[in-house]
Amino acid sequence: MATPPLRRESTVYTRTLARAIEIAGSVEELAAFLASTPAEIGTWATGASNPPMPIFLALVDVVAANALTPTALENLPVARARRSSAAPRWEALSRSA
Repeated sequence: MATPPLRRESTVYTRTLARAIEIAGSVEELAAFLASTPAEIGTWATGASNPPMPIFLALVDVVAANALTPTALENLPVARARRSSAAPRWEALSRSA
């Protein structure tokens, strides 16, 4: 798989995503939290494309709370279905941070 081209300008999308990755601890943890893939996160991080709006809003929630919170998942249709099983894990992680 070819690496997406890197955009030179910093955008609100790339800055928000970078901070969310820091909060999550890794691209893999953030991808698992968002029911996404590390490859998708990488594409958004390079600025090759922007995340879908529901995912961007979840990233904003993560950054605003400075933690991976169940509230951030409320706008994600896929994650919403699994929220009840995923929420305890993320709540425990946010408490230990």
